[in-house]
Amino acid sequence: MERMEQLMLKMMQHTAGDAKRTQHFLKVHALARLIGREERLDTFTQFILETAALVHDIGIYAAIEKHGSSAGTFQEEEGPALAKEMLSQLDYSEEIIDRVLFLVAHHHSTDWLGEDHRILLEADYLVNFYEEGFTKEQIQTTYDTVFQTTFGRYLCQTMYGLS
Repeated sequence: MERMEQLMLKMMQHTAGDAKRTQHFLKVHALARLIGREERLDTFTQFILETAALVHDIGIYAAIEKHGSSAGTFQEEEGPALAKEMLSQLDYSEEIIDRVLFLVAHHHSTDWLGEDHRILLEADYLVNFYEEGFTKEQIQTTYDTVFQTTFGRYLCQTMYGLS
């Protein structure tokens, strides 16, 4: 089993019994992978993006336990330490771990901090629009203000019937 699949399995174990959270990170990963490839990310950045997509919400349970809330700021606060532990167990390099932790700690921020960050945010939004029941108007506003990649914009238009 390759490292990405090992990480996917570890995340499934982390979210065991919570199919909604498991489905969420799998969908974000699939869309991030697709957008990254279509945007022609280099292999190294693509690997970081996909890794971050799998673990981006790893801090949600700790956020709920510690802060009584799954708010994005608490996930960003609690997630990096958990991601570091998991990635270290799988022998990820420090360079990869550092960037993934940065992405986990900023995955709700719309201050663009690299192509991998932009794509992760877009993929997360594409999934959250459906899972959280955004209205078409809310999706359009987010599309207009957040989506910047050509393929992320195309997916949003296609998935949600935007013009």
